[in-house]
Amino acid sequence: MNNIYITKIKSIILVLLIYLILIFIIYCLHEKFRNYQTNVDLLKQHRNEVHFPYRYLQDENNNILPIVLISAFFREDKERDLFYEYIKRGIKVVGITAYKSFPRTITDNSPDTYYKDSFDYLGNIKNWFCCFKNHSYYGFNDTHNIIDYSESDFYDYDKSPKLEKKYDFIYVCFKDPDDKCSMDGWNAINRNFKLALACFPIMIKEFKLKILVIGRLNCGLKELYGDNIEILDYMPYYDFQTKLKESRFLFIPNIYDASPRTVAEAISKDIPVLMNINIVCGSKYINYQTGEFFTDEHDIRLSLKKLLGKKDKI
Repeated sequence: MNNIYITKIKSIILVLLIYLILIFIIYCLHEKFRNYQTNVDLLKQHRNEVHFPYRYLQDENNNILPIVLISAFFREDKERDLFYEYIKRGIKVVGITAYKSFPRTITDNSPDTYYKDSFDYLGNIKNWFCCFKNHSYYGFNDTHNIIDYSESDFYDYDKSPKLEKKYDFIYVCFKDPDDKCSMDGWNAINRNFKLALACFPIMIKEFKLKILVIGRLNCGLKELYGDNIEILDYMPYYDFQTKLKESRFLFIPNIYDASPRTVAEAISKDIPVLMNINIVCGSKYINYQTGEFFTDEHDIRLSLKKLLGKKDKI
């Protein structure tokens, strides 16, 4: 009789234990879901406030994911503090190379001093989307998890009707804040305006090409090249896409431009690219069918001949 009683007690204790474990699991799942939802709500708020340099991700149903990307150097202390808040909350933080030579110290002479803060990006962030060809040159090592990915990688093929071509080349270099067409502004350096100016005489005067320049107003280009060049100011995204479709080729003399999105936009429209082979990111897009490389004004003639020679075949 005592053995039966003990067995019943054990059974009751076991049932209670299982019940408590289930309650604990349900509680943990509830807390995990609640934390997940709290984090998602927080990221929704931050996304709407556009906290550069963060990028906020969403799934195929436009639901925010508890993952953020850091794409450039912090501008203010509050952005650095936000990183630590995300880590504390369990939000995954991933680095992405999308801004100049970030996370490597910027070496050009544009007025950009944000990299001078003491935050150790490579030490604090182990997971990276990286488009650079030479990882070690930019500070990455075996402790980092790296995926070859660029912000410009995900563009759908443009199925809209093709437009009549009005320009041979389109080149994008927006105005710098001083609007004085200087060579040391952020845009001028990032889009290598100096090299573009060295190439224009060859492209326009020797090859008789018509070029559309987006952004470089007040630079005297119209006075130099007349009707063979058109200069337009910054324009809304979809207006620019129209101008891109009206061009036969995209001109990319850029070096310090981490995989320009205009390259992917052009290729998705069957518009080949003439690209500087020294660009820090983006050269992976170029092959026989998508364009040609050049180095500077000394070898651009050969590249132009190759590109123009196959324009009817591409």
